Amino acid sequence: MSEIGLPLLLAIFVWWLSTGVILYLDGLGRSSFRWSMAGASLLSAAALAGLWVTSSWETPSGAYTAFLCALMIWGWNEMAFLMGYLSGPRRTPCPEGATGAKRLRYAAETLIDHELAILASAVIIAVLTWGGANQFGLWTFAVLWIMRLSTKINIFLGAPNIPEEFLPGHLTYLASYFRRRPMNGFFPFAITGATLFTAFLTHMALAFSTSDFEKVGYLLLTTLMALAVLEHWLLYVPLSATRLWSWGLKSHGKQAKAPVEASDAPARPTATLVTWTTDLNRPCNPSELSRVLNAVITGDFGQVERIDGMVQVLDGWLRFAVADGQASLDRIAPFGSRQSRVTAVGRSFDRERLGAAFAACAA
Repeated sequence: MSEIGLPLLLAIFVWWLSTGVILYLDGLGRSSFRWSMAGASLLSAAALAGLWVTSSWETPSGAYTAFLCALMIWGWNEMAFLMGYLSGPRRTPCPEGATGAKRLRYAAETLIDHELAILASAVIIAVLTWGGANQFGLWTFAVLWIMRLSTKINIFLGAPNIPEEFLPGHLTYLASYFRRRPMNGFFPFAITGATLFTAFLTHMALAFSTSDFEKVGYLLLTTLMALAVLEHWLLYVPLSATRLWSWGLKSHGKQAKAPVEASDAPARPTATLVTWTTDLNRPCNPSELSRVLNAVITGDFGQVERIDGMVQVLDGWLRFAVADGQASLDRIAPFGSRQSRVTAVGRSFDRERLGAAFAACAA
């Protein structure tokens, strides 16, 4: 039984542990991100070397190594996305009233860099293992990519239980691209295809494998697919997936929540997490704007997790932000017909006072 149990337990443990570690590191704040990414980059480089070295190993250790190396490279991509290094050119909430193809385009713009980075990683893995007998690293990465893409599609089209707690403060705008609804037309096809492929991998592991190398490799893939199927179902059944990683979410200052009731509206932040936007109709005084941003950081307006905006000043334009307790003011080149606007995301903050404070910044 150990030849079956060990791959299953290892895959489950690494899936649980790696997810929790990434969530914990992502909640430590921007000042730690460069060190986390530096460490992840070193591990990812070692993992690429490991895939190249083991591409000819037809042994159980070769299958284990390729599987773990692929997970490390996947982890680098996830960290780069969650820490804001590779997301997309759009980093603001979905515009009100956006539907259909326009909403899809806006959503794609929030993560296109991440998807291209994953594609590049897959190509590099394929090149490094090309012609080798051990392709379990490439297949592991492919399973992770396809099933994560399926999850993103389901969340975009609509699901009742969307784990918004996984979003760090600087990515809370992504919640405006989600939709809560009882079901979408893609899910039945996705879950059926994933379940059938899991059954196929199980058959390959238990009935078709001709060596311990193949059995271990297929069992690892089977477990990974089964976990992906579970993650899909957790979008629809009334259970909270975040409870599995409550230890990882402690650095976010968030606790796991019970699923909320589904609605057919976009899953903008719930009553405890709101998005607020207002136009700034007159040029601002930069020093007064800086004072307001510092007041946001000190909690004068309540629990504001993030501020994003752009505003005209007497001699040009500024982009400003508050995230992870730090404010930034950067000059930007004028183009077209810009509109001065500010967006705030937070919990139980005084929107009227915040709006009045920004209005009082007029030069």
